[in-house]
Amino acid sequence: MPKGNDWRSYETSRRDVLKYSAAGGAAAVAGCLGGGESESTDRFRVFDPETSGTLPSERHCNPWNPTQRGTWHPGALIFDRPVVYSPSEDSVYPLIATEWVMPDETTLEFTFSDEWTWHDGDQVVADDWVMQLQMALAIMDYQSEDGERPHQFIESAEAVDEQTARVSLYDPLSTTVAVQNVVADLVGDESRGIFTKHTDDQWTEWHRRLQETDDGEMDALLEELTTEKYPRLEDAVGNGPFQVSDVGDNIMVFEKYEDHPNADNINFSEYSLHLYENNNPTQPYANDEIDATHTQFPVEDDVKQQLPDEHTLIKQSFSTNKLLTFNCGYDVDYDTPLASANVRKAICHVFDRQQVVQLLEGVNRMFDWPPCRVPGNVLENESHKAAEWVQDFTKYGQNDTERAAELLEREGFERDDNGEWLTPDGERFEIDIMNGTERKDIGVLKKNLNDFGIATNQEQVDDATFDERRQSGEYDMMPDGSSANGIRALWALDLVPNWVQSITHFEPEAEIPMPVGDPDGSGGTKTINIEEHIRQWQVTGDDEYHRELMWWWNQTLPQMEAMFQPDAGAYNAANWNLDASDGIIDGTEDALYLIPKMDEATIEYTGN
Repeated sequence: MPKGNDWRSYETSRRDVLKYSAAGGAAAVAGCLGGGESESTDRFRVFDPETSGTLPSERHCNPWNPTQRGTWHPGALIFDRPVVYSPSEDSVYPLIATEWVMPDETTLEFTFSDEWTWHDGDQVVADDWVMQLQMALAIMDYQSEDGERPHQFIESAEAVDEQTARVSLYDPLSTTVAVQNVVADLVGDESRGIFTKHTDDQWTEWHRRLQETDDGEMDALLEELTTEKYPRLEDAVGNGPFQVSDVGDNIMVFEKYEDHPNADNINFSEYSLHLYENNNPTQPYANDEIDATHTQFPVEDDVKQQLPDEHTLIKQSFSTNKLLTFNCGYDVDYDTPLASANVRKAICHVFDRQQVVQLLEGVNRMFDWPPCRVPGNVLENESHKAAEWVQDFTKYGQNDTERAAELLEREGFERDDNGEWLTPDGERFEIDIMNGTERKDIGVLKKNLNDFGIATNQEQVDDATFDERRQSGEYDMMPDGSSANGIRALWALDLVPNWVQSITHFEPEAEIPMPVGDPDGSGGTKTINIEEHIRQWQVTGDDEYHRELMWWWNQTLPQMEAMFQPDAGAYNAANWNLDASDGIIDGTEDALYLIPKMDEATIEYTGN
């Protein structure tokens, strides 16, 4: 599907003064960037993560238009979703749907509560969500190749009655995996809420046309659907615990929707999102201009003393991996010495993690485990059996030059009298590193390699060149970063076999030494297809597939986890108390939006 930015330009209109109604009060008026400070004692003030790019007056709640979107911020607040999936715990919590069952191995049914209403008073029903699913599936169906499944697992969706939504699957799945796939983003931001009211004329028209339009007219329809700003944020009729009150230049104010099922558990009347000139919430948070922020913590050591005394972290199960990425050389024209797994292993053995520790400055943490594609927080907390499995895996990053030399010699490399390594062709062994000059771990690795006798060539390129060259495999090594927000999330079918393969160029089918944990392969080797292994893990729920995938990662090394950066949010507990299960408060991206929606979770104002 073409991206909106490629299709149309848009004019940005600014408002000089906040449009504010009598219901909200004049105290929140703020005419300049900075968010404004409310005199209200019961308004929960949150930093807006879209702060530097998307004006509130331009935001919309169309989940399929990726530009100027408001479907996440603040859409995830004003719209509710059927259920909540926690990637860190791989568990599901009820919201609008109070029950979900699989009457047979390829059918998943959700039972909707009859207590949810849209902000215009109409009841939320299964048809609303089913319309959204059907629209997404129709878009995917048009985009898919002939004979391909539009979605890996979801075949169709239907509303059985007002309270029952039925989803048909291609393959048998465990219940949790089935729910995870059904409530995920499909081609837009569908996971953030139910945005499509099935009696709304515009959604009804688009839904009908997606079902009836022939291929010749589908491009025009998709361009329309994915560029229209409908509904505008200020006109959005949601179904969550807060509804739009006022939309201004640098503040969005939402008032409690009294008919929400959880309204009685919310002891404050307003929720506001505040925009600033940059994406860093630290200063306004320290200055008590906001009460909470979704992300950007922890902070550098020298900033910590500025934080409120009762500064409290949330979303602590989330992190971002800082990766060393290698060109594995499969199906590319570029001749890289790193096409050999043993050469990649040698580089990782030469790396000395401990030299990086003193450079972390309180934000990044060393990934001090074997490469395994498991979140660092999970391994640190030992919250999954993967923490036990990796104890037998090969651990790199120990400056083990003896092992590195052994692996290089196995591949025909030689060291000359000056201690410099030569390729099997007798050329100086030099590694081209594309970008990463700002990465301290890469600086340490370059020194380690140079000291070991491997030359490095650092090359900085612009973003377009970087993207083109990584896709075509015209590099040896580069930096990368990726979210690491859950065991299954790191192995999504559209992530590893698709995206990671497209930039690291690993072989889709690989031999791994067996048994798991023995790099010498005393039991021989096992050939696995990476995509099929992930699929079988999802279908069967058998953790052995996961363990073998981790072992493949450790022995193939498309990437090596060098550091990880916790990606927490924060709130000031001096005036607010957040209470929820760990799977919600620490294990979901939208914790600040989800907590006031849920029956057994609360954001409570405790100040004076």
